[in-house]
Amino acid sequence: MPYRDWPPEIKAGAHIMAGFVGAAPPPDLLERIRAGRAGGVILFSRNIESAGQTLELTHSLQCAAADSPLRAPLMIGIDQEGGRVSRVSPDFTLFPAARVFGRIGDPDLARRCAGAAAAELRAVGVNWNFAPVLDILTNPACTVIGDRAYGEEAEAAATMGAAVIAGLQAGGVAAAAKHFPGIGDMAPDPHETLPSSGLSLEDLRGRELVPFRAVVSDGAAIPGGATIPGGAASVMVAHAVFESIDPERPASLSPRLIKELLRGELGFGGVAVTDDLEMGAIEEPAEAAAAGLRAGADIALICRSEEAQERAHERITRAILEEEITAREEEESLGRIGMMRDRYAGGPSSYSEEGHLARLQETRKRVVGCGAHRALLDEVTNRAAALEEG
Repeated sequence: MPYRDWPPEIKAGAHIMAGFVGAAPPPDLLERIRAGRAGGVILFSRNIESAGQTLELTHSLQCAAADSPLRAPLMIGIDQEGGRVSRVSPDFTLFPAARVFGRIGDPDLARRCAGAAAAELRAVGVNWNFAPVLDILTNPACTVIGDRAYGEEAEAAATMGAAVIAGLQAGGVAAAAKHFPGIGDMAPDPHETLPSSGLSLEDLRGRELVPFRAVVSDGAAIPGGATIPGGAASVMVAHAVFESIDPERPASLSPRLIKELLRGELGFGGVAVTDDLEMGAIEEPAEAAAAGLRAGADIALICRSEEAQERAHERITRAILEEEITAREEEESLGRIGMMRDRYAGGPSSYSEEGHLARLQETRKRVVGCGAHRALLDEVTNRAAALEEG
C-alpha cells in the first residue's frame, strides 16, 4: 500500500518507538503493535535476563507485528555501546567503552568488535543499535559522555565511529550516530535538565560536526579504503539548546538543526530519531513528539510510559490530519523509515510458523558469547593492558 494511502493512525504509529518495563512485553503493548500504533520497540537492561529470554521477547513482538495492518516487521533497538552503557546480560560478549578503543587507536579492531556485537544482537532479534557516540569530549566535566567518547579529537571520533558503523551495518544491524550535533562540551545531563551551549555554527563546523559529516553520506569512507554503503542508517538528535543557532528549542525539536543543518548542509538522507522524550530535558513528550517530526525527525523515542506513548500517538495523528506536517514531508519521512526497516528488519515473515523460534534459538546458542567473539574481547583487553603498562 503506498504511504499516502495509509490511515493517519497507522502513519502516526510508524513514528513511535516505545519502551516498557519487564522481561516480557505487556499485553497492552502487543495490542498496540497489532493495531499499528507502534512501529518500533527499544529494550533496556530492565527487559533482559538472558540471551534466550531476549530472543523469546523479540519474537513475541514480531509475532504481534505480523498481525498488524501492514504486516511489517518492527525495528527493535537497544543502547549497546559497550562499557557502562551496556543493556545485555552477562552471557553476551561485553566489549569495553569507546574510550578504550580510542586509546588503542585501531579502527579495524573497532570494526571487527562492532561486527561481533552486531552478530549477537541480530541473533536475539535486535536490528538497531543506538551507537556509536560521536561526541568529542572537550569538557572533562561532561560526565554524561565521559568514557563513552572515543577521545578529545574530532578526527579520532570520525575514524573510530565510521569503523563501528561499518561493522554494525555489515552485520545487519542499523547504527545510530549520536548525539547530533555534539554535546561533549556540555556539563549538565539532559536526563535531568536541558543543557545549553554557546558554540556558534562555525564552532560546530570546525569540530563537533566533523565526525557526523564523515559518516552520514552515502559511501562514507573508513580507513583502509572501505566504505559504509548508504552511510549511517540513522542519527540520534540531542536534547540540547545551541543558543546562537536556535535559542528557543533543543536540537531534537529544531528545524534549524535538523532540516537545515543535518539534512540540508550535511545531506543526511537516513532516519533521524529524537533522544528519549521522557528525559528531564523535555517538558511534555506528546507535544515534543509532534514538534520533533515538524522539525524533520522521523521517529520519536519514548522509552517507558505507555500513557505518554499513547498521547504522542494521538498528537502525531492530529498533526498529520491538520497538516502540521505536510503530506510531502510525511511521505518522505515514512519512506526513510521504510528503507531502513526493509534493509535491517526484512519483509513479512512467518514468525508464528511452528518451530520458527526453536530454529532461531539454535542459531542464538552458536553465536552469542561464542569462542571467536570471546577471543576478540581478549585481544582488546590485552592491547589495552599493554598500553597501560607502557
